[in-house]
Amino acid sequence: MKRYLMLALVSTAVLAGCSNQAAQEHNDTTKPVTALCQTKMMPGGWQDSGITPDVQQAINTMVERMNNASPVKSVNRVRTQVVNGINYAIEIQLENGQFWHGIVYRNIRGDYLIDSVAKQGKMCP
Repeated sequence: MKRYLMLALVSTAVLAGCSNQAAQEHNDTTKPVTALCQTKMMPGGWQDSGITPDVQQAINTMVERMNNASPVKSVNRVRTQVVNGINYAIEIQLENGQFWHGIVYRNIRGDYLIDSVAKQGKMCP
């Protein structure tokens, strides 16, 4: 009986130590890489894209809805994701130096809709 009690106490101590280590790793100060920013290729994942007519229309849709007086200086990054249509994640820099990013969705009928309102800052760290 003492063996079982001792085994239970040792097992509990080991599991508590593992749990504490996992909690410390979880509290790491580095930001996790979001699915949008991962560069590893996977089915249904985000992929880098160039400027195509469809991408240009998505950029125009995002910029029109931003309601910002500063014109676009450059398009820094575009990523696409094939879903029931296509998601376009877009990062732009305005002439005033600000970076903005947002997601535009194009459905299978060809309508461009804002999926994620443009936010100030870079898309990926």
